[in-house]
Amino acid sequence: MIFTDETTIAPEKKTVGAAAVELMSRRDDNQGVIDTQREMTKGYIDELIKCALSGAMAYGKEKPFYVCVQTRRERLLTNVIRSQFYHRMTRPSPSYDLALYWYDPKSEDLRFVWNIPDRETVDEMSAPGYIPPMEQQQLYSFVMGFVQGRLV
Repeated sequence: MIFTDETTIAPEKKTVGAAAVELMSRRDDNQGVIDTQREMTKGYIDELIKCALSGAMAYGKEKPFYVCVQTRRERLLTNVIRSQFYHRMTRPSPSYDLALYWYDPKSEDLRFVWNIPDRETVDEMSAPGYIPPMEQQQLYSFVMGFVQGRLV
């Protein structure tokens, strides 16, 4: 804030939309895929732990519960992707863009359960004749379990 003799002037803050539009208008050839991935997941683990601790406070330390991470894409801003972290006592049904973790507050054990990618990736990976590369084997098994209704 800037203080003057007569008024207080607050600097103008950009909204997420304004920042996204500005970034889309600038071409940045220096940022690679790995840089983008690192930036997207910068606070992921911190938010995951924060959500697990919040769930432990809400439900107590007696029973395990689930932590879900729902990925949402902004419809109007194609370069904005958000992750919504929430906890729940019941195991959710698998759905697109959802990662599931199991948390035991007694032992503070947080375990990854499964991840379902976006619809386009599921369609591509479940197409007949698709052979996943070695590094996608686990994701492929989640996708096939989801498509076949075996992932519960």
